[in-house]
Amino acid sequence: MGMYTKENILDEVRNILNEPSALFWSDDEINEWIDQAAVDISSKAMCVEASGTITLASGTLEYTEPTDCIKVYAVVYSNRGLLKIHPRQLARITATASGAPQYYYHFGGKIGIYPVPGASESGGSVTILYSQETDDITDVPDEYQPYAILFAAARAKLKDQKFDQATQLTVQYLNSLIFHRQDLYERGVESKDMVRIPDRTVIVGQQG
Repeated sequence: MGMYTKENILDEVRNILNEPSALFWSDDEINEWIDQAAVDISSKAMCVEASGTITLASGTLEYTEPTDCIKVYAVVYSNRGLLKIHPRQLARITATASGAPQYYYHFGGKIGIYPVPGASESGGSVTILYSQETDDITDVPDEYQPYAILFAAARAKLKDQKFDQATQLTVQYLNSLIFHRQDLYERGVESKDMVRIPDRTVIVGQQG
């Protein structure tokens, strides 16, 4: 069980609002804001990890990503991690267009597996490790759960037209997420490296 339950967060929001029981703000609407907070936190901070399985099919290059997937971190086939590539690299990687998977890409809601699985790989599976979007605050790591209090309280202040207070709570919420996200995710840059073929060779005498 996480640091907070949804009921705990509801109580904390009511403490901020100085309304112990429902008068102006109903439990249902605060709980809806808590659900929205879970979605916002998990999608912005990418702090919820999950795994899924894709069943390979002969001659099939692309597969639909998990419905709750934000970013794929790794794809594993036969206890071996596949190398990440960009779709534009497909024509440059290998002359072997069909066979055991060696590479993957994540683009446009699809996960590409290359080489394309052949008959002997059909029915096998790859494991997808990814960051997940969730509307369940108890799925969010403990250290992020208190931010749902700030998010929901900010929404409540907006309903009450306390715009300055809502802005202060929102800024506090966003700054907290930015602080944690820097440790978890750094966006890549567009460069020639994106079209460079991953090198599996080891140069003799070169240290790692």
